[in-house]
Amino acid sequence: MEGSTSLPLMFVSWWYGHAYRRLFLYIKASFIYLADLFSVKICLKTLFAPWKRDVLSYEGLSLQEKFQVFTLNIASRFVGFIVKIATLFCYLCAVAISSIISLCLIIFWPLYPLVAIYLIYFGIRLILI
Repeated sequence: MEGSTSLPLMFVSWWYGHAYRRLFLYIKASFIYLADLFSVKICLKTLFAPWKRDVLSYEGLSLQEKFQVFTLNIASRFVGFIVKIATLFCYLCAVAISSIISLCLIIFWPLYPLVAIYLIYFGIRLILI
């Protein structure tokens, strides 16, 4: 045997060291993924842009038609605003849920091995009694 450390000691070292750091990296990656999934940067940049770039031209129209086109363009911007606000709201809900799950993972990660040991003990005790 090359090393003199025992397998349980190696597991504890890995669980509370390397694996715990990786957990934080996964949590960070999940938040980056959520921001990319909901296109937060694009939604914030184009918050007041028309929905699907649906804009009508004013060229060669009478005054009444220009007013109608202006109203339609404003409506398109309003629809775009509502859709983007709804998307950002869904993003905030997803981030809140992900934060709660991440916080639970961070808190309970150190306890998982102890829970496993207790469950093994409890199972053996049930079998023997």
